[in-house]
Amino acid sequence: MSVTDMSAVVNTLRVLFQHVQTLEEFFTSVQSGHQERPVEQSDRFKSFTRETFTCTFSELLAFIINKMKRKKKRNVLTLGYNFQEQASEDCHADQLKFHGSLKQSAAYIHSSDMWKEVFLRFGTDVSRYLLESCSLFAAAPPSCVFQLCGLPVYDRVSTVASSRFYLQPGIGKRRSSRFGRNQTCHQLKRKPEIEDADLSKIRKQTVNKRKRKREETVSCESKRRRVTHQEEGQTTSGTAFKWPSATPAAIPSSEGSPSWRSGTFPPLPPSQCFIHTLGFLYRGRGMSGFLLNKKKRSSDGPGRLQGKDLIRIIFFEGLMYINGLERKPKKLPRRFFHMVPLFNRLLQQHRKCLYSRILQRICPVAEQSSVDQGELNSLLPKHCAPHRVYLFVRECLLAVIPQQLWGSDQNRLHFFARVRDFLHSGKFEKTSLAKVMWKVKVNDCDWLKISKTGRVPPSELAYRTQILGQFLAWLLDGYVVGLVRACFYATEGMRQKCCIRFYRREVWAKLQDLAFKDYLAKSQMKELCPAEVASFPKDTVISRLRFIPKTDGMRPITRFIGRDTKTKLYQAKARNFLDALQACVQSNPSLLGSTVWGLKDIHKVLSSLAPAQKDKPQHLYFVKVDVSSAYESLPHDKLMEVIGQVLSPVQEELFTVRCYSKIWMDSHEGLKKAFVRQADFLDHDFRPTNMKGFLMSQQKSGKIHSAVTVEQHFCSDYRGIETLQFFTQMVTGSVVQYRKKFYRRCRGIPQGSIMSSLLCCLCYGHMERVLFKTMSATKGCLMRLVDDFLLITPDQRQAHTFLKTLLAGVPQYGLVVNPQKVVVNFPLPERPWSGFDVHVLPSHCLFPWCGLLLDTQSLDVCKDYSRYSGLSLRYCMTLGSFHSAGLQMRTKLMSILRLKSHTLFLDLKNNSIEVVYRNIYSLLLLQAYRFHACAQNLPFGQTVAKNPVYFLQMIWDMAGFANRLIRISNKGLCLGSKNQTGVLQREAVELLLCLSFLVVLSQHRPLYRDLMARLHTWKRSLERRLGDLSLARVRQASSPKMPSDFLTIRS
Repeated sequence: MSVTDMSAVVNTLRVLFQHVQTLEEFFTSVQSGHQERPVEQSDRFKSFTRETFTCTFSELLAFIINKMKRKKKRNVLTLGYNFQEQASEDCHADQLKFHGSLKQSAAYIHSSDMWKEVFLRFGTDVSRYLLESCSLFAAAPPSCVFQLCGLPVYDRVSTVASSRFYLQPGIGKRRSSRFGRNQTCHQLKRKPEIEDADLSKIRKQTVNKRKRKREETVSCESKRRRVTHQEEGQTTSGTAFKWPSATPAAIPSSEGSPSWRSGTFPPLPPSQCFIHTLGFLYRGRGMSGFLLNKKKRSSDGPGRLQGKDLIRIIFFEGLMYINGLERKPKKLPRRFFHMVPLFNRLLQQHRKCLYSRILQRICPVAEQSSVDQGELNSLLPKHCAPHRVYLFVRECLLAVIPQQLWGSDQNRLHFFARVRDFLHSGKFEKTSLAKVMWKVKVNDCDWLKISKTGRVPPSELAYRTQILGQFLAWLLDGYVVGLVRACFYATEGMRQKCCIRFYRREVWAKLQDLAFKDYLAKSQMKELCPAEVASFPKDTVISRLRFIPKTDGMRPITRFIGRDTKTKLYQAKARNFLDALQACVQSNPSLLGSTVWGLKDIHKVLSSLAPAQKDKPQHLYFVKVDVSSAYESLPHDKLMEVIGQVLSPVQEELFTVRCYSKIWMDSHEGLKKAFVRQADFLDHDFRPTNMKGFLMSQQKSGKIHSAVTVEQHFCSDYRGIETLQFFTQMVTGSVVQYRKKFYRRCRGIPQGSIMSSLLCCLCYGHMERVLFKTMSATKGCLMRLVDDFLLITPDQRQAHTFLKTLLAGVPQYGLVVNPQKVVVNFPLPERPWSGFDVHVLPSHCLFPWCGLLLDTQSLDVCKDYSRYSGLSLRYCMTLGSFHSAGLQMRTKLMSILRLKSHTLFLDLKNNSIEVVYRNIYSLLLLQAYRFHACAQNLPFGQTVAKNPVYFLQMIWDMAGFANRLIRISNKGLCLGSKNQTGVLQREAVELLLCLSFLVVLSQHRPLYRDLMARLHTWKRSLERRLGDLSLARVRQASSPKMPSDFLTIRS
């Protein structure tokens, strides 16, 4: 193996670690640093050496693993090691013996003769240092490595890591300590605070006793946090060795929730403390669960919260204080004792506040005496806009929070602006405390001050900032989020899954009842009596329903709530069952019939038809059929029959399940990671079971290269008969709880389950083999994306037969077609089809199917952008609140560009050159909309105008990345050359991107004035370099400049 083979993966490790060495280099450095000197040995020392015995390598490895498992340290060595409970609780247990089975990396090291040789040559101390404090990687030729020990390397890959790119020129030099590359920057920041506190104590010897105690408390808290960061640095640092070895170059900053909720004091820095939007989703349970209405438990019984209780919750104890858990200090410090009247007034104004009247005035609900099934669609649009919810929250904040706590009107307005942004954020977004505190002036808040006059040392200012941060974090995460959770049911929608809808509790209760009645009728669920509920087996897992609004109804999602043992066991068995099915499908793909899982499979099917259709055109007939309620209508008997036929041949087979993570470097998107779960038969192709052999076989098949991997789980003792038994139990014993009633599912499978799609595809694949076995594969193709059928055939009789069969329904498989979603491109006679409302398109048209538009004559494929009509691209992405917002924006846009630039739209073998040009322009036009949406949501007041050079470089990088993706999609074709020959030159793609960005950015000219001037210069330069034919194709593709589908897109 040559060193150059591993160069890419070594460079990846050097991004993650400061020092990367081979094991040989490490041992050389150890030996060179040790100077041997003759030492005269005394008789006492000789006696000691004769009476002392060293342990074996097996005992050393057992000691290291047991110690890390007992102290709950994260290390790759402990993955898969089942530490027995009695050994963990018994302090006298032999720590030099294994108390569980060895798996993964530990088993690899334990069985290695080379590691035993390392132990014999270098001794216990060096071997223990390597295994405990270092990250070791072993080579898997020709280009991969896998981790043997150390903190899992995937923990070091974070999307919020600091970067060298900043939005303003020169900001990196001025604020390098704030955006440091490791945790020690926080230590360096806090040292001056401690020194200032010590100096202030020396200078002011006449201060009173309480003030000295307070200063000592602040100093101790600062020292405690410094020690905490030092300990974190020790657990994640150290040199890692073998091939290759490494030490961390950048430890991702730990993120956490506000201290009042988690109970961790002192609190995290504002840049690491986040309030998540998910906090106010799926609640709507009324004001009884609101924090300020809760009662504190004590020895005297539960009582209402007082001002001192609220202070302890926010600044000292957290939510544990409500449950009666008190910690020191029992007496509030003088600074906080002076705050008690202010927080008493907050609680008094809260109890006087008429929340229901404010809510009804700002977010009114019309009274309805009775609602029937026909009014479900009329209730769906009756959700409150985020701005109305903000107005309600602002009105409550004005009525409850005393003016003194704001400090000034400016502080109050800045906090209101953060609340408005928070309520308008997407489902998976989060807001940092640093953003909440942005522009808030600490000195305006007199209630933070222990002394209103005199000089304020830096330590005092830092302590006031920390107290204000804790209060604002509680105000947003405790009061605002709690208020929204109490008064609204917040949920996402099916059309735009990141956009949150706020329903009043009364409206949502009616919607949920109507949706459940409809679901009860479709899935044929039987209500259980109390006696049947009491007779449930102990291992019965009860599921619950959550409904998601759609355009014309509600989609039921089944979920299993609970972290108890039986729920975890059920979920583990469900994953194993899915792995077994996937292994069977992998060995016999015909089980799925015409199933396609995505654009890659669609492109594979169309590639077999499109070239021949372009050479010898023939009339094609298209039939699109959509199944109504596919999951809920599957009969259990047919489901058991189909799955039984799939698993019966492999009942005695053993399955292997391997879970691993991989990290690799992308030239445009940077460091990336992915988690893979792979299942196969144990004796399939005689594949090796260890990680090294597995990686070598994966590299031979081209599935992985130049990656750093970590094996997380490996199992080889799961039999096919166990999967069949679990499936039988799952189908026959499926129990659903709605409110206080229990139901047994007699038909259908649950939506939201990890195996629902595969089960549905297996059933419909079995149906296709029975009903359409006479359909000739040479006369077109049949594709099905779960329950959406598409038939393309040159035989009109075959199209009629297919449509007639499905419209009549297939009761054996529970198949019922929704006639309103049936589309064909040929006329239908009135007699057999008079009762169906089938949509008939022209013979030559763009045929819609699953977000695609297929040319019925040439089989060219375009994307259906009409689905974006009326949507906001701001909610099609998850935006974050990070320091390196510029890098995060670039990474986000690059990943979306890679995802959307699929070969299906860019392949010149299947699509005409005009269609590919048009697809590229539409793709880049939507990318320009995304660029504007990201630029409008940059945190901390950053704008493109402050650093146009960086954003112009980002646009150039997108042009280069788009060119690379286009060439990957057309391997083997000459797309362009230096003499301006070829069908798709690099300059043509750059000009298309330039035109698309100019069209979008010109709508917001004041924001992008400097950027547009440089884009116009770039555009003129590209037009001069392009040939006449390529320039004509570019102009044809970009005409009209704004297609009709893009006119209603909101950024």
